[in-house]
Amino acid sequence: MASQLNRSSFSADASLDADAVLKTASILLVEDDDDLAELVQMHLKFQGHQVTRVSQCGEARQCYSAQPFDLVILDRGLPDGDGIDVCHSLRRVQDWTPVLMLTARDSEMDKVDGLEAGVDDYITKPFSVLEFQARVRNILRRQARPDTEESQPEDDAMIFGPLEIRPNQHTVSLHGKEIALTATEFTLLHFLASRPGRVYSKDELLDHVWHTNHSGYHHTVCSTINRLRTKLTVETAVTQPSKERDEQHFVHTVWGVGYKFQSL
Repeated sequence: MASQLNRSSFSADASLDADAVLKTASILLVEDDDDLAELVQMHLKFQGHQVTRVSQCGEARQCYSAQPFDLVILDRGLPDGDGIDVCHSLRRVQDWTPVLMLTARDSEMDKVDGLEAGVDDYITKPFSVLEFQARVRNILRRQARPDTEESQPEDDAMIFGPLEIRPNQHTVSLHGKEIALTATEFTLLHFLASRPGRVYSKDELLDHVWHTNHSGYHHTVCSTINRLRTKLTVETAVTQPSKERDEQHFVHTVWGVGYKFQSL
């Protein structure tokens, strides 16, 4: 429904300069609400982006199988299934195209499910166009200008004991086993691992990784850190039968300050 999106914000958005558009992106919009899809598509085209619009999971899979996209904007409640399954299918084939989930489901578990599926950002309906615009810009900016890409040599392997990060191949392996990370998780890990021991506050990480200074995103930093820490957990060997395994982490919380990467 049109009420899912704040129309008054749309008119205000028209005052944005062309300089605000980072690049012309190819965007796949998966939304079955015709009124909302029309407004979102109009907004994206105003920014100069090319938009392919579909309304079902099956159509979305056909589209991204046939051509690459810079961003997928995805609703959850679709006529032929849950949009989150589209994200699952992308990540299963190691496709790290950024996904922005656009949905009316706003419970904490719904958001966790989306993030665990590999969604890069999550925005709930109703929402303002200005917020939507900022989320799209931030995702495209991360894709266009990774912070440390230019500083990486041709042989770009970053090795920390059992952990190996290859930025040019966009892969991470632990004890020789590849670890599936979302695009945002990878960007965050790469940024922290490029400066081992350096502690970053939530605001600094929002600036460098998410390219925003909006403190309302602090929960996004925390949840991404937690998922990353879980995926990179190393269990130490049991030296005595009566003892449980200890866990070691590469990503550490410095209470009251922020987060850091530390090699084992």
